[in-house]
Amino acid sequence: MEHDDLSLQVETIPTRLSISRLQNGWKEFFCYISFQNNQAIPIEHVSWSFSVLKHEKTILNGSHLVTEQEQEIGRIAIATLLPLEWEDGEFIVEIGSFQQPNIFTWGMEAYHQSGSFQLPFTGQVLILGGHRIGEVHRSAWQIPSQQMGWDMIRLGKDGLRLLKGKETENLRADDFVAFGQAVLAPAEGQVEKAVDGQPDLTHVGQLPQDMNYYLEDLTRASGNYVIINHGDRVWSCLAHLRNGSVNVQAGQKVEGGQVIGEMGNSGFSSGPHLHIHFMDGPDLLSASPLPIEFDIEGETYAPQSGEIISS
Repeated sequence: MEHDDLSLQVETIPTRLSISRLQNGWKEFFCYISFQNNQAIPIEHVSWSFSVLKHEKTILNGSHLVTEQEQEIGRIAIATLLPLEWEDGEFIVEIGSFQQPNIFTWGMEAYHQSGSFQLPFTGQVLILGGHRIGEVHRSAWQIPSQQMGWDMIRLGKDGLRLLKGKETENLRADDFVAFGQAVLAPAEGQVEKAVDGQPDLTHVGQLPQDMNYYLEDLTRASGNYVIINHGDRVWSCLAHLRNGSVNVQAGQKVEGGQVIGEMGNSGFSSGPHLHIHFMDGPDLLSASPLPIEFDIEGETYAPQSGEIISS
C-alpha cells in the first residue's frame, strides 16, 4: 500500500481484493475502506479508480461525500460492477479533505481457481443466500472471510419440499427435511479445524439471547463447523452443523463428497441451513474471501439466492 500521509491510517476489508464473476461474464467488486484518523484530519470525501496494469489505463472511477455516520464509524462501503475485460490491476483511493487528500493504492486480482468443487449436498439444493452486492454475506465486515459465502438447504428427494409436514406458526428445526441430512466435503483436502458440541436452536427464528457470548468470540456464530485445507491456499468452512454430528477431526484427510457432518441449526442461525464459504487462510477472522465457483450440472459458476440446483 502506498500513501502520502502517515497520520491517516487506511485499510481495506477484506485485505485481499478479488472480484466475483457473474454468469453473464460481468464482474462485481466490493470492499470496505476502513480509516483511523490519528490527527483529526477532516474526512470529507473519498474517490476511487480502477487501473488495469496490463494496459496502464483507468477503466472506472467514482466518488462519494462522506456522511457523519461514516466518519463516526470509520468505514465506507464501495461497490461496483467491472467490465468483461477486467484483468489484474490496482484499486486507487483518494480520501480526506478536499484541501488535503491522501492517496492509497492496493492491488486487485481477477482470481482464477485451480481446483474443482462440488456442492456439499446430494440431490436438489435451494440457495437461501448468496453473495451478490447488497446481500448479507457480501456486506460482512466483522468476519470478512464469509463475504463470498452461501446459505443453502437440501430439498426433499420426492420433490421440492422444505418441510416434512405442513407449515405451522411454530416451526421446529427438525420439521425440515434437511435437518440431520449429510453434509459433504466440497473437494479433497485435510481438516484444519473441527468444532462440535454446540447445541442446536430448536425453533425457527429462535435467535440466541446472550449476544455477549458471540461478541467475546465471533467464531462462535458458526456453531459447529469444519474448516478444510484444499491446498493451493484455499480453505473451505462449513458451518451450523448439527450438534454431535461432526465425524472428522483436525489433521484428517478427506475426499471430495465424503460426509463430514450433518446439517443443523447451531450457532447464530435463524433457521436450519448450511453455511459454506471459501477463504485464503484457516482463520475465520483474518482470512480474505475467495470467489470459488461450484461444478453444477455441467457448468462452473457461483449460484445465487433463490436458485434451485442439483448436485
